[in-house]
Amino acid sequence: MIPKSVPGLRLFAVALALGLLVATLVWRIPFMLWDHLDLAPMYAGWQNGTLAQTIFYRIHGGHLHTAAYVVLLATTWLSHGQTWLDCLASWVLLCGYAAIVFAICRETLHMDDARARVIAALVIFFALYPGHLANLQWGWQVAVFLCLFGSAATIRLLTAAELDWKGNLRALLAAALALLSFGTALALLPVALFAIAVRSESSVGRRIGLAVPWMACGLAAAYTMSGGASFLTQYVHAGEGQIAMALLRDAHYALNYLGAGVARFAAAAAPWLALFALVSGAVAMVATRHRRAARPWAALMLFGAASAFLTALARVDEGAAQAFVSRYVSFSSVFWMGWTGLCAVATQNTAHKPRAQSIALGVVIAFALLNAGAMTKRAARLANEAHAQAAILCATWPQVDHALLQGMHYDGADAALRGLQAVHALGFAPFDGCTPDQPGYRR
Repeated sequence: MIPKSVPGLRLFAVALALGLLVATLVWRIPFMLWDHLDLAPMYAGWQNGTLAQTIFYRIHGGHLHTAAYVVLLATTWLSHGQTWLDCLASWVLLCGYAAIVFAICRETLHMDDARARVIAALVIFFALYPGHLANLQWGWQVAVFLCLFGSAATIRLLTAAELDWKGNLRALLAAALALLSFGTALALLPVALFAIAVRSESSVGRRIGLAVPWMACGLAAAYTMSGGASFLTQYVHAGEGQIAMALLRDAHYALNYLGAGVARFAAAAAPWLALFALVSGAVAMVATRHRRAARPWAALMLFGAASAFLTALARVDEGAAQAFVSRYVSFSSVFWMGWTGLCAVATQNTAHKPRAQSIALGVVIAFALLNAGAMTKRAARLANEAHAQAAILCATWPQVDHALLQGMHYDGADAALRGLQAVHALGFAPFDGCTPDQPGYRR
């Protein structure tokens, strides 16, 4: 556990959290942009009583965001459309997620030597990773942090020393929060079944009883999300060769996705790092299969891997390089956090510390630090671009260049224009900041 005699780790965590807070607020996207534009008509519907006719209860981009919409509607109302409060909500949720990870550290890791403290610091670094900035700076991504918080809570509850029916119910509720925020939470189903199955101290009947609600919820979630899972139909009439090629493409995509958690800046190295971590992590899981301390770390690693596989199924047609989207790093970093904790547990009770593992951890630390720097620079650049777009909107509204609109919404220029018209009608940013002599000015 992390004792009071190791204050440096606590200071490190606080410094990381405060650094992320400052960077988030300084580099926040200053107005509703991309998918966030879809919130404006939803907010208007909430105000005029037609919320049910909006996308509030619908699948959006393969995700059911209803829980996140509740948060975003509240923060938008409180801030009158300023995005800083959305970003602050994301940061608070990230800190809650990190607090759960810290609790797992205290329960499973022994800080009895310098090496163990370095590993704990790496776990903390992944929990409060600068790679999260891509999501923290964009208010819409409250959904991601609700998902991370709910997923971490689910895993901690399911891997606790004791799991009774009340604990299982609380885990189900935490998973529901995650699933009602972001579709990636579907990865919790295999993780939950794994966490229950490895409880060898419980009888088979008890484990089946604990697993049944998860299987029922999994079927319900699959039915609810079926409209967004049409990508699976491509395999129905495929031959064996086509399926094999599709699986290879999926595997390549998933390895890129996982590798980007520490090596997004080095695309060629990323899949090989991920493959090494998967193999070595699997070996560590087998070696620690009877140790309770390893369970939460194995579950976190599996959650990250399952997230990669689910995303590959949905996005592989966009190309394997699409797996390097910066917003995915919030989930791929969970994989590396789990791998790091699992490595620690695998060797913390042994007198001999494998040199190969120390070298591997050193390589991961080096890549993670470089990756954090590259993603921090990208966040700053993206914020500058968004502020420039806000200025252009004020200067040219409503005659906005089509090419600019095309890049402001994933569904194209028409969708962007509709969203901006709703934003303008509500008097939200950036139009609330236009000067009187600018076309976008709203008194």
